[in-house]
Amino acid sequence: MKKGLIVASTLVIMSASAVAGNVGCGLGNMVIKNQNSTLMQILAVTTNGTSGNQTFGITSGTMGCSKPSKMVSNKVESFVADNMDALALDISNGQGTTLNTLASLLKVKDTVAFGKKLQSNFSSIYTSSKVSSAQVIDSVIVLGS
Repeated sequence: MKKGLIVASTLVIMSASAVAGNVGCGLGNMVIKNQNSTLMQILAVTTNGTSGNQTFGITSGTMGCSKPSKMVSNKVESFVADNMDALALDISNGQGTTLNTLASLLKVKDTVAFGKKLQSNFSSIYTSSKVSSAQVIDSVIVLGS
């Protein structure tokens, strides 16, 4: 029993130090205003985590959360994952059907400039042969802004 209490206490202290001063957004952050102590921050974080509202708040821009300015749809994620090689070829050329489709999914207006910008930054998008589709999307979003 004592070992379990010690382990639980250690985990609470470690998690509190990881989020000290910033518990994020969500119900816990809205309800628990005085977060000057570790205990109050733990309560706020726990409320956010157990109520499952933080994800909703982030995606909807509610509950004190800011909606990310560049969110991609599942279509973009699937498209890039399914077309990594063809997209790499098109980006290296600065044009192509796969690149145009990605630009359309991302609602890019100037596809020519988009293609040229990605082409000139190819090595920072496809950093290795093991780059993930999520990393490619992140790089494209940053460069395409």
